[in-house]
Amino acid sequence: MTATRERNVTGTPFTRGLGVVTLLGIALLVILGLFVSPPDVTQGESVRIMYAHVPGAWLAYLAFIVTGVSSAAYLWKRTRSLTWDRIAGASAEVGVLFMGISLVTGSLWGRITWGTFWTWDARLTTTAFLFVTYVGYLAVRGLGGS
Repeated sequence: MTATRERNVTGTPFTRGLGVVTLLGIALLVILGLFVSPPDVTQGESVRIMYAHVPGAWLAYLAFIVTGVSSAAYLWKRTRSLTWDRIAGASAEVGVLFMGISLVTGSLWGRITWGTFWTWDARLTTTAFLFVTYVGYLAVRGLGGS
C-alpha cells in the first residue's frame, strides 16, 4: 500500500521565489541602511533609526487604510463576504506590528534628539491612540462569537 502524502503548500514556485528574492532584498537594504550609510551631520548615528521608523509608520497607516476599506466592503450588503473580513483582520495585525515598531523607534530617536522618550505632541498622542484602538480591535476579534 503506497500512501501519497499531500503537501499543503501555498503559492506557486514563482511566488515562493519572489518571496525569497524579496527577503534577500530587504536584508540587503537593512545592512546598507544600518551599517553602510554615513552618519548625518546634525543627528549623527541616530539618523539610522529613521530607516526603520518612517517605513514602519507608512506601512502601519497603509495597513489601517486597507483595514478600513475591507471593513466597509464587508459591511456593504451586496458584498458581505468573509474574504473582506479576513483581509481586514490580517491588515490590522500587520498595522499593529508596524505601528508598534514605529512607536518604539520613535521613542528611541526622541530620547536621543529631544532628551525624553515621549512628548505629549498631538501627532504622537494620536498615533498611540490609534495603536491602542487597533489592539482593542484585534482583542475583540479574538473573542469569537457568531
